Amino acid sequence: MEKNYNNSVFINCPFDDSYREIFYAIIFTVFRCGFVPRSSLEEDNGLNNRLTKIEHIIAECRFGIHDLSRTEVNTNLFPRFNMPFELGVFFGARKFGDTIQKKKVALILEKQKYSYQQFISDLNGIDTQAHSNEPLIALRIVRDWLKTTSKKESIEGHLLIAQQYNIFRNDILPAFVKLKGLEANSLTYIDYCLMIEESLDFIK
Repeated sequence: MEKNYNNSVFINCPFDDSYREIFYAIIFTVFRCGFVPRSSLEEDNGLNNRLTKIEHIIAECRFGIHDLSRTEVNTNLFPRFNMPFELGVFFGARKFGDTIQKKKVALILEKQKYSYQQFISDLNGIDTQAHSNEPLIALRIVRDWLKTTSKKESIEGHLLIAQQYNIFRNDILPAFVKLKGLEANSLTYIDYCLMIEESLDFIK
């Protein structure tokens, strides 16, 4: 699918193994709803500054999904601020950008609703959605949000999309991985996206 500003969705989330299943479900849902998921993982150029790359992608996306569920401290007792920071960049683009940037809309995800108030009180009054670390709950939230914000009549119900995702995740993806000579636990973002795009026509 060709990407443009009005169908591009910036996904701001953790990339660790424990989050992978939620990330996979979100990417699938974005594609299945007729949009293009965008991520800093889509580019791998050692000459590009990471922040510059993120700014560039944010500028090209009307929609943004921001998951703040992984801000806890690491083994060195430091918190993870990447996701709140990138959410701030997204907010700033809408606030100070041109007419196109002011059309931005965002979905803010958490593990437990309103837990963000403990570490980023500036967001008080913002309505978030809690996925409880459950991929299919995240799938439903993302589907419902895209349906509401885009008003696209072609977006089908979350139960059907969840059924199709389970078929893809449990049957089609393993077959693709084997066919293409890849490792299931080390797929690149691009490989995973291409597999979804190749699968959509025959799982609908």
